[in-house]
Amino acid sequence: MPHFPLPVLVSLSIGVTALAQNVGEGAGSKESREAIRNTGDSAEPAKPETAADQGQDKAAMPMSGPFKVAGGFLQQFDTGLNSGGNYAASRAYGAFSRRLGLTSNMNLDLAVGYEFGHYEFHGTTLGLGSTLNAEALSVVPRFTVALDEHWAVGGAPILQMAGQTTADAGQTITGGGLANFRYAFDRDHVLGLGVLAKGLLGSGVIVVPAPLVDWKIAEGLRISNIRAPEANPFVGLEIEQELSKEFDVGFGGAWEFRQYRLDDTGPDANFIFQESNTTIYGRLEWRPMEQLRVDFVVGSAVYSRLKTLDGGGDTMTSTGGDPALVLGAFVSWRF
Repeated sequence: MPHFPLPVLVSLSIGVTALAQNVGEGAGSKESREAIRNTGDSAEPAKPETAADQGQDKAAMPMSGPFKVAGGFLQQFDTGLNSGGNYAASRAYGAFSRRLGLTSNMNLDLAVGYEFGHYEFHGTTLGLGSTLNAEALSVVPRFTVALDEHWAVGGAPILQMAGQTTADAGQTITGGGLANFRYAFDRDHVLGLGVLAKGLLGSGVIVVPAPLVDWKIAEGLRISNIRAPEANPFVGLEIEQELSKEFDVGFGGAWEFRQYRLDDTGPDANFIFQESNTTIYGRLEWRPMEQLRVDFVVGSAVYSRLKTLDGGGDTMTSTGGDPALVLGAFVSWRF
């Protein structure tokens, strides 16, 4: 089988669009926020993108959106492990996305997200060597249908490849799906619920509830899980305060879960590296122009858990980690 090098991932990404790791409602996307608001009471309609949009029906979804490209970097600094030793992780992210208006009440979001992780281990019992380079590519074409002025439903198949750069590509593939619904009380108060089910490397399925919240608490202040940077690994909830036309600040928490298929040679062939943690973070959002968004993130990764699994998914080693400082930056551009 072929291996899993970066050029293969880049070639797979060409011509496809992305939502990064967040496969909810299009994290941070202006089009996603307007789509949600347009399914609510339009007594105070969302501002249309262009003059041509002004004639669309109040229950209709927006027309095709711009092409978006986004990227980011997070550094998780060195921290100790309960079983001894320490580790650090550097992660880079990329995303490409495009919203297509199929009908007056149906959209298709074509999306792909990419993550590269570089891990450094010192004195650990995980048996992973001193470094690990791993990559993940997620493809998520998501359909959203507005049923009326308030209700909308959506669904998406999910395809992911995740493995060490030298892993057997055929052993890195998993699939799954996302289904959700949402109800817009009005343009500033939206709630929804979804379920994400995805196959695990080795065996088994992980099922994660995927709530949708975009709720105005006061002028300029809201609680939401759709306003984080687009190319980000977080599936969480945050409180966001608008400071000015150009600046917002947010504070939130997010759960992260990763699995990577390891090298297909040697005594540990096709083993699996698994990592989970919760990140508590603060975020500064800067919009110097309409097309450009920049986010700066500072936080702490807590409740970390690292595991190595055999090829079938059974645990071989497991250890917890101490809190770790996290610093990052994200940028997105709309064409």
